[in-house]
Amino acid sequence: MKSLWKVIVVDDELLVRQGIKHLLNWEREGYRIAGEASNGMEALDLVRELKPHLILTDIVMPVMGGEELVRIVKERYPEIEIIVLSSFSEFDYVRSTFQSGVADYILKPKLEADYLLSVLNRTTAKMAAFHTEGPEERSADRSLELAVEKLLTGYEAEIDPELVRAKLPSPRFLLFGAEMKKAEDTEAKKRFAAELEKKMDRLDIERTVHLRLKQVADGALYLLNFDPKYEGELLLALRRLAQDLVTERGRGIHFLIGQGFSDFYQLGEVYREHYTKLARYCFYLPDRLILEHNHLPNRPDPSPGFDLGELTELLKRKQFVKAFADFQADMSRRAKDYTADIFEFKSLLGNFIFNVTTTLGKMKFEIGPLEKTKYDFFRAIDEAAYASEAISVVDRFLAEAGTIVEGPQQQVNPNMANLLEYIHEHYAEPITLAEVARKFHFNASYLSSYFASHNGEGFNEYLNRIRLEKAKERLLTTDDAIADISEGVGYSDQSYFTKVFKKMTGVSPSRYRRQHAAEMRKL
Repeated sequence: MKSLWKVIVVDDELLVRQGIKHLLNWEREGYRIAGEASNGMEALDLVRELKPHLILTDIVMPVMGGEELVRIVKERYPEIEIIVLSSFSEFDYVRSTFQSGVADYILKPKLEADYLLSVLNRTTAKMAAFHTEGPEERSADRSLELAVEKLLTGYEAEIDPELVRAKLPSPRFLLFGAEMKKAEDTEAKKRFAAELEKKMDRLDIERTVHLRLKQVADGALYLLNFDPKYEGELLLALRRLAQDLVTERGRGIHFLIGQGFSDFYQLGEVYREHYTKLARYCFYLPDRLILEHNHLPNRPDPSPGFDLGELTELLKRKQFVKAFADFQADMSRRAKDYTADIFEFKSLLGNFIFNVTTTLGKMKFEIGPLEKTKYDFFRAIDEAAYASEAISVVDRFLAEAGTIVEGPQQQVNPNMANLLEYIHEHYAEPITLAEVARKFHFNASYLSSYFASHNGEGFNEYLNRIRLEKAKERLLTTDDAIADISEGVGYSDQSYFTKVFKKMTGVSPSRYRRQHAAEMRKL
């Protein structure tokens, strides 16, 4: 049985770490990538836990750079050898690390398989001569772990199928884990992962085995192998386990129960295409502490794109309350679609803040306070763990903007956002001002004047406009009959629908459809 030297890779760029991990067939050459870190602080935690023989580290990294990492490791663990990765411009740093005792350095432009292997072999040859503690033994378990790691990162795995069947003998597989990005801190994550490990070891389902996948960042991930006839019992046990731990730990931890599959070599595809999606859904579902592939909530109808151009026009006409309330209502609807792209959602919030600030500046408002704080708002949106947190950042921005454009006594009232959202969700129903007043505990007469003064138009005008926007969309994108469209957007009387449509657009619904169809044919 061949012995292996344990190696830790430290670099703040994930692609660099992945490239190094797959640059060599490490185990064939006598080495094992035992762990990876994105900065020196994380690396020190791994050193304490894994006791590696070698560290490959970058120089310039956030939190703790390679220069300080080298100094601390050589002080505390002088037996560990360190190889520095650097660029030409970092020579002074490299010279400093040699004073602390690094074994060698590699210029990143020369980071090729043969050269890296020669440096590794030269370093371990010295270690074998001067150190009594040699490399660890390779095991069948480690070979399986390496194959799993390669599959998860999108590479093909070379492993004896008999070994897979020996370790994972049942025909079904499932990914199960905990998403811990929103947990309090690193120590909290470690404690939680240790508790989860204990409970997984006590999981007693017949013909079920599990494999901990330790290389997943900010979470704990397990591959379960089980007999299909025990699937119901297994899922019930996982839900119970997750509920117990979540109850103990509270907000910030989400459990994920992935899609079952039958082929071990599908692991990478299932992980990337299904399991990681569940992890992203947590952003929109902060209160759903267990997300299961087959038990997700119903998605709302797709939200139409928010028109920043229309926002600008409303601001120019000084309809600030309407502009802000419309945006709040739209964001509230979007936040209910847990499949929406998180980057796009945050970008829209940031673009809103930028556009409002810029437009108010052009309108000669005193935007000094907004200019000072807008980058703080951008940063807070980027760092938001959940959609609700990102939206609350915009609410704070609107409170400041409202003070600037209307004075502190007339800031944006969040009740209006709730009213508009309700209308957008129920426009197709026969809703009335009186019904909405009861819903939101208003006097109907007061709601009528409140709505008009805060929104720039009356309740019925706003409701008709929303209904007709939906009708125009269906006229242009479907072949539905006018009667069906009329009923579908909340008008039981087609003739009344036609009358309202013509009043607001200048043409009948059928003529509107023909005109735009003709325009489309010209394009």
